[in-house]
Amino acid sequence: MTQTQYPKSKKWLIHTSSWIICVLYFLVVYGLLWWVKVPFETILYDGAISALVITGTSYLIYTSLQFYLPKNKQFWKLFSFAIIFSAISVFCTRFCLLQVFSPEQVVYLTFSMPFRFVINFLVITCIMIINIFWNIQEEYEENKERKAQSERMVRDAELYNLRQQLQPHFLFNSLNSIIALIGSKPQEARSMTFQLSDFLRGTLRKDEKQFILLEDELKHLRLYLDIEKVRFGHRLKTIFDYDESILVSKVPVMIIQPILENAIKFGLYNVTGDVLITIDAYKEENMLFIVITNPFDIDQFENKSGTGFGLSSIQRRLYLLFGRTDLLITNTDNNTFISTLRIPQYD
Repeated sequence: MTQTQYPKSKKWLIHTSSWIICVLYFLVVYGLLWWVKVPFETILYDGAISALVITGTSYLIYTSLQFYLPKNKQFWKLFSFAIIFSAISVFCTRFCLLQVFSPEQVVYLTFSMPFRFVINFLVITCIMIINIFWNIQEEYEENKERKAQSERMVRDAELYNLRQQLQPHFLFNSLNSIIALIGSKPQEARSMTFQLSDFLRGTLRKDEKQFILLEDELKHLRLYLDIEKVRFGHRLKTIFDYDESILVSKVPVMIIQPILENAIKFGLYNVTGDVLITIDAYKEENMLFIVITNPFDIDQFENKSGTGFGLSSIQRRLYLLFGRTDLLITNTDNNTFISTLRIPQYD
């Protein structure tokens, strides 16, 4: 239940409970007076006046205690209020009846006053308890909503921070490569600068988005690979394998690039000769699979500790987005490192 629904729901509760009390109170008074052989006209007036007085009292209680929550050891205040309201309601009923009938016609009022007081006290106490429990429920729901909003803001801030940490890591590598190419291959350095500019421009456009189409993510990846191919020349070869129908799938922004960067790091830095990196994508039921494979040198790989900042950041992002820790799986097959990324697809 949202906060905007509370006022309407509470008004509905107040009106419904007040008029239910009105009808039931009238029936109780009517039955008791009929039992003691009070004249019919007097019964109707007494029942109607008593019911309307207790209904007006219930509205007064709801208004007075609309936001009241008793502190510890202060529940005695509620009983004090109940006693006061009960006394007021009984005397109001007596006063109104005496305006219509003579004291001789309502002589039964004198001995019925204690019974009326007890009944009113019980009814008013129930009304107060209902109101207090409703206020407690309101406060609980509002605190729950505030906590959820706070956690959502913290999660979004952490996701944004993780994405921003990845960009400088790639940017510094690219700038260092451009510097290295300026002297020996100025044309390639110039080309790489333009490609880096296009890549960063696309990255900035995605900053406000959490998910994008797989098609857009793959276009972004190709820009990234074009830059890396300038760095490594003919050694880096890539193959994309996917069906056109899955391009409309949604993926988190820049979720695949760190895996590719990790594949290039372990593939080209420690392996001599040409390196082939494959990117396969397919969909099974409501799960999108992205599998990236790259060769690696076993001796060099075993000396590395951990899985690197890129993969650990992906694990964290996937957990924040989907609440699962099994969406990125890495394993090896001889000299091939395999990273399997799973992205749930919700309609």
